[in-house]
Amino acid sequence: MQAPFEAERTWQLTIALLSSEGEIRLPIVSSGVRPMYGEDYFSKCAVRVLGRNKQTSATVVWSDPTSCFYGEQQWRRSIAKKAGVCALSGHVIATGDAVYRPRLVQPAPRNIEAMILATVMEAIPVEEGV
Repeated sequence: MQAPFEAERTWQLTIALLSSEGEIRLPIVSSGVRPMYGEDYFSKCAVRVLGRNKQTSATVVWSDPTSCFYGEQQWRRSIAKKAGVCALSGHVIATGDAVYRPRLVQPAPRNIEAMILATVMEAIPVEEGV
């Protein structure tokens, strides 16, 4: 039986070989959570905001075809502790920017490093009854 990270690596190699790009990129693995760095990473993810609770939290659908799916993931407003890329807009996030991040639960979600700029999140209209 393969170890979890070996199985993931094998799967990603297979997908890379089948893709039209033919480019093989191995994930960086640390403490069981794959960092989500890179300018083009979030272009492969489907991110949809289901609703917001004022300006403190949001419910997000997150789908990464090679890593994880969260149907109703809770995100909390916070301050970026490091630079990154907004998962919705692709804009650069600087340290100290207001962002939304996945709520830390156990085990840690695979997309724990993801961020959405607060200005982008708060520009999304909130539907009544959501």
